[in-house]
Amino acid sequence: MNISADRLPDQLSRGLAALYVVVGDEPLAAQEAADAIRAAARAAGHSERTVHTVQGRYNWQGIFASGDNFSLFAERRLTEIRIPSGKPGVDGAKALETYASRLPEDTLTLISLPGLEWKTQQSRWFAALAKSGVVVEAKPIDRAALPGWIERRLARQGLRADRAALEFLADQVEGNLLAAQQEIDKLALLLPPGTVTLADVEHAVVDVSRLEADALQDALYAGDGVRFAHIVTDLRDAGEAVPAILWQVSSAVGLLLRLKLAVAQGESLPAAMRTLWGRDKQRALQIERALKRLPLEKIECALADLALIDRQAKGLERMGDPWDTLLRMGMTLAQPATNGK
Repeated sequence: MNISADRLPDQLSRGLAALYVVVGDEPLAAQEAADAIRAAARAAGHSERTVHTVQGRYNWQGIFASGDNFSLFAERRLTEIRIPSGKPGVDGAKALETYASRLPEDTLTLISLPGLEWKTQQSRWFAALAKSGVVVEAKPIDRAALPGWIERRLARQGLRADRAALEFLADQVEGNLLAAQQEIDKLALLLPPGTVTLADVEHAVVDVSRLEADALQDALYAGDGVRFAHIVTDLRDAGEAVPAILWQVSSAVGLLLRLKLAVAQGESLPAAMRTLWGRDKQRALQIERALKRLPLEKIECALADLALIDRQAKGLERMGDPWDTLLRMGMTLAQPATNGK
């Protein structure tokens, strides 16, 4: 069964499936879908969790071994299988077919995949997964549908925006849902519940210096840790709120992840770069160098750090300071790498 990410809550409310496959290149939709499945699994008593990340030559027998080993301390388990490249290989394809045909008992399995080409979706291994479980599609939202998406998200925060404000926000985030969500969080932090006007949105967007915001992204792409640390320190000392700048960093990291996954799936770098638009198009050379410098694993870790920063800023994570985590994330991305694959 295939469903869109926004239909997942309804499906989960009707009962858990034994297998979920989250597939798609939209980072926020994929992240929220996976988080919702994990939360539902925990609520259903799946208290033991194992994570398998498939990279290079992977020993697929380890997945079967974890499914056969019963714990004395947990009756139900959550098994996650992450395949960042979307290409399990010949052995992996056979293993996934076998796994789908005999899903382990008392186990909920979550498989995470990037967006797949039509031909890959017709493969035997993917068809076996789709037949045995629920495929959750985390797709980007078209520009025409983005204002409506933002409107629904604002409503969750008790905010109502007029059409002009919605269109302005949609233009600012340039199709990046993670950036859009950060902007919505910022508005909820800065404004009381009620109506949001275009003037309110414009003021909130320029609340952080545009030059500083652009400089943060430039420092990340260039791998300039000293510059990134200087900007973050200045913003913190000036009393800026973390959500007010987090979307800028999230936008840069999300873009790198989307392009990196496209290349991992076999798309040429020039072809992937042609999808850039707006301000990112002007940074094409910077972004291309960053893609060659950074390995996929490091970009994925940065995205996880951004989710942690968001929770820390909202008070949902008791441990750690969001500014410290942001600084650590930026310095990690700035470290040189010998292999950008």
